Amino acid sequence: MLKLFLISVLFYLCILQSQAQPNANWIVLEGKVSNKNLGTPLSATIILESLPYGADNRVFQSDANSGEFSFRVEDQKRYKVKVKAKGYIEILEEIVIHSDLQPLHFEMIPNGGGTLLSLNINFDQAKANILEDSYHELDKLVKMLNDYPGMEIQLEGHTDFRGSANANLRLSERRVQSVKKYLIEEGISSKRIKTKAFGGSEPISRENTEEAKLMNRRVQARILKTE
Repeated sequence: MLKLFLISVLFYLCILQSQAQPNANWIVLEGKVSNKNLGTPLSATIILESLPYGADNRVFQSDANSGEFSFRVEDQKRYKVKVKAKGYIEILEEIVIHSDLQPLHFEMIPNGGGTLLSLNINFDQAKANILEDSYHELDKLVKMLNDYPGMEIQLEGHTDFRGSANANLRLSERRVQSVKKYLIEEGISSKRIKTKAFGGSEPISRENTEEAKLMNRRVQARILKTE
């Protein structure tokens, strides 16, 4: 009896699926999720719910490296969109789908609680001198700190794990101190900036490639509080 019941249910669902939205026109919706202040890409959960009855509910994820997303939605439909990322204020919007809709850009605001921001900062090889092409990135961090006067951050320095552990630790410490010095010279109070050096103890990748080494050599900013 149970087997017959399951077969009947499956048959009924197949009929519903074959009848659902026979003339639906689907288009690709593209966009990006980023940090509002720094412009850095974010991995976020994007939840779609069709309006008014929520017949179409789906969950997507933006790419961690680019922040980009792409998925199919039904043309001429209205959707409620919820964007969620750990450490950021949730975004809730309504959109109407049409063929001329431009790519969406969700800019998220950090809410503290340990939010970790990746910074694109380059240094001289094996030194703590900040290269000029990193100033723009640091200026965005300065602006964010000015926009949120109560914000406190912790600069966290990392190197690749190869080589002397002690030398890597010292290098990561010198680099976060260089970044802190830059922020202070731009008017940010030293009391709002903590530092922590990790050396090569927390690599992103252990692959023996130049790309992996570059990923491991990084300075990040952890938001400790926003008010």
